[in-house]
Amino acid sequence: MPPAASPSFRALQEALAARPALAARLDLRIVDNSPEPQALPSNSFGVYLHDGANPGLARRYNEALAQAAAEEATWLLLLDQDTSLSPEYFDQVELLADALARDPHIAGMLPRLIAGERLLSPHVPAFRKSPYRLHLGAKGLMGGLIRGFNSGALLRVSSLQAIGGFPEQYWLDYLDHATFHRLQAAGGEFFILDVSLEHDLSIHRAGKHNDPANAARHRNQLAAQMLFYEQHGTPEERRRNRLNLVARAWDSLIHAHFAEAGRLARAAFSSPGKVSA
Repeated sequence: MPPAASPSFRALQEALAARPALAARLDLRIVDNSPEPQALPSNSFGVYLHDGANPGLARRYNEALAQAAAEEATWLLLLDQDTSLSPEYFDQVELLADALARDPHIAGMLPRLIAGERLLSPHVPAFRKSPYRLHLGAKGLMGGLIRGFNSGALLRVSSLQAIGGFPEQYWLDYLDHATFHRLQAAGGEFFILDVSLEHDLSIHRAGKHNDPANAARHRNQLAAQMLFYEQHGTPEERRRNRLNLVARAWDSLIHAHFAEAGRLARAAFSSPGKVSA
């Protein structure tokens, strides 16, 4: 999308213009994977980088991580183009960035990402024996294993370095899950900001994956999902994940979504393979 059409770009530019102290502390990189370069609006903050080859999030995140480490930054802030940032979010960032920097056990700060009345992130692992839902007002330091999305997250640079950065096996889908899992496995904890942001979930926007472009994304998402549970799931989680894929394949078959049913069934009964870009 054009930069000016991005909710996160517009809100961030407005916040930096209105908050000189924040603008002075934030070194912004704007990465555009569109086929052709696009012009930023005049007076925009940030350095514009274009790469029509679209190598994926993980490689660009690792480049940003290296830059953050070189500048001795404490936090790396990640943003998707489709998250609606609010003034309250920036209030929380400015309030807590220094306060939580002193606790090395906190690997990151996450906003609540919502779609209407549904909490998308953070959430508990889907296939645990005793699943439960986080409520829409969840906040503060979270105990136990949680999963979250990249957008709006501030991750501790030193914690990311300790786990070897972002795993480039996951070029897009499940990158956030794999990274956050590894941060927690290394002893890190997450602090949930007391703010909710509307987020457009791209894999849902793709619909039922029936056209060729969406089908390719769906195949990658399934491959990443299988790889994630193979690397980080318990045997019980792997079993439940496969049963869930079988149930989804059956539902797709009933509704005559044959190509989608085939992809789901193949994923359920295959061994995890390479996640391709």
